[in-house]
Amino acid sequence: MGTSRHSFSQDRLTAKLGPVLLGIHIVALPLYPHMPLPVLLTVVLFSIWTLLIILGRVVQPGRLTMVLLACIVVAVLVLSFGTIFGQQPGSAMLLLLSFLKLFEMKSTRDIAIVIFMGFFLIASNFFYSQSLMIAIYVFVVVVYLTSVLIVFSDRLGTTRFIVRVQHSLQMILLAVPLMLILFVLFPRVPGPLWGLPKDTQTAATGLSEAMSPGSISRLVSSGEVAFRVKFVGKPPPRSERYWRGLVLSKYDGKTWRSDNAPSDTYPRLSRSEGADTSYDYTVMLEPHHRRWLFALESIVEYGDEQNLTRELQLLSTDPITDVTRYSLRSDTTVRNLGLFESERGKNLDLPAARNRQTVEFARALFGDSNQDGSTYVKKVLQHFGEQAFFYTLTPPLLGINAMDDFLFRTRRGFCEHYASAFVYLMRAVSIPARVVVGYQGGAMHPFDDYMIVRQSDAHAWAEVWLEGQGWVRIDPTAAVSPTRIQNGIASAGLERDLLPSILVSENAWFQRARLLWDSFHNNWNLWVIGFDQQRQQRLLALLGMKDVSSSELVIGLVLVMTCAVGLLAWWVLLSEPARQRDVVRAYYDKFCRKLQKAGVSYHPHECAGELMARASRVLPARERELAMITADYQCLRYGDDPDPRRRERFIRAIRRFRPS
Repeated sequence: MGTSRHSFSQDRLTAKLGPVLLGIHIVALPLYPHMPLPVLLTVVLFSIWTLLIILGRVVQPGRLTMVLLACIVVAVLVLSFGTIFGQQPGSAMLLLLSFLKLFEMKSTRDIAIVIFMGFFLIASNFFYSQSLMIAIYVFVVVVYLTSVLIVFSDRLGTTRFIVRVQHSLQMILLAVPLMLILFVLFPRVPGPLWGLPKDTQTAATGLSEAMSPGSISRLVSSGEVAFRVKFVGKPPPRSERYWRGLVLSKYDGKTWRSDNAPSDTYPRLSRSEGADTSYDYTVMLEPHHRRWLFALESIVEYGDEQNLTRELQLLSTDPITDVTRYSLRSDTTVRNLGLFESERGKNLDLPAARNRQTVEFARALFGDSNQDGSTYVKKVLQHFGEQAFFYTLTPPLLGINAMDDFLFRTRRGFCEHYASAFVYLMRAVSIPARVVVGYQGGAMHPFDDYMIVRQSDAHAWAEVWLEGQGWVRIDPTAAVSPTRIQNGIASAGLERDLLPSILVSENAWFQRARLLWDSFHNNWNLWVIGFDQQRQQRLLALLGMKDVSSSELVIGLVLVMTCAVGLLAWWVLLSEPARQRDVVRAYYDKFCRKLQKAGVSYHPHECAGELMARASRVLPARERELAMITADYQCLRYGDDPDPRRRERFIRAIRRFRPS
């Protein structure tokens, strides 16, 4: 009997491995894009092994095999990350250990352990993203995991699926007041999420540190948000929305890279007299895992946590690994008049023995301009505008003499092609010039008061040094496709099938839904992700608590949490279902006292089924009556049977019960 009962239990546990395995994959689904290939391959192998156990093709591995598998997990982590410590290695270890736990499933307790590991695993998603979509996904998975715990607690299967979900939601909703208290009062610490530094292995999105043909045009197909901007007053006109990012001065014949001035040098700014052309605004920047920030040209005020280089490149002290909020002031009339001799040299440098046709053309055009820089710039732009140049996302490949190929043969390119060619033409006649990459444009949200700048707004333009004027922004793309600058990327006449759907779709419902979702996402960033130490102090000040220290916050948190838990407990205990369960429990206690008089002692740690089994051996004549009372008690106490007749039958049976 004992063997068959154990075999039946083990078969049931093996059958439950399938849903638990599926649950692990659901929990870890957002983590998979962040995991390296060796970890993913190990996950696939462990999943196949688990499926073979479920199908009965292989048996569960023994203790020695489990030790070997644990060593393999450590080896995979070291191979993938070089360490077993950190956010990514820790998440990967927890994921792989969850699969290992499935291999040694012996009881429902082991299943509960895997489910609790799932709670930690789903929380690790916030290491990589704190977006509203991830938060919704985590909430749904937590409801699912809680309902699974209810399933394994209800061994008789008395609860329906919808009731299990309702119970899960009720428990989570009861925790919401406590969660809000913790969110508002828990002391905020400066730095990344949970005070842990971000892993450097995390992939970056958006603009990179270098620009080569195709590097920016590939971003145009993405409708993802790069950053959002809230202006104080009116925003600048679209033609002035140049969001400066990186300055690239070094060119090797194919790729442009940054070569910044020493960090102890500062820009020399000059502001034109006349009307006020300054703009105050706040940027909510999406994480891109680099140090550079984006700002409207030209910056005149910025925060203490930022640094402005001599090239007017705004940098953060740390990589942008979370949604970052910063406030700036820019003035479109400000010019940078600084130019070191070392800067002049690096902004004139060209690769040797390359693009001879381009150099000869530049020198001829420069001589025709009487060697005047401003006149030469106009003639180059006129050449782009009058000749058969085309603005396209699918330019042909260029050879080793890329500028010759582009200017005199293909004449088809995107903004990086025109910016590169323009800077090359300037340097060929000894006019210092460099490439600037960032974003151009941005659209105001029609339902909310902020501007959206997307990855599809990525752009490259040029800066030239003109005597008496300083560094002057020149955008050669405007000469080829002026509608790109005036009306945005969607109006530039590009291949529509390569543009993101948010820009080209004519479905009004789709556009409205996307914009409403973006509004929700922006508010999530402002009030949840952006709820930092400063915002917490401002909120507490509104509540009459100014300059609250961390120790005072902890004391207040403990007091408020104690009161909140007491109120919740009082509400739960006085609710109608609770009172009904108390009546059921009171009659069951009366039943236990009757059994004690018959010599069947009651132990508080044992379940109702164990008590019934012992009572049946002492009172075999009452076995049927004992089984009925026990079944009714389990349904009423732990199930969801709404039939009041069962409750009446249970009470009546206990009243009539006579053990002797």
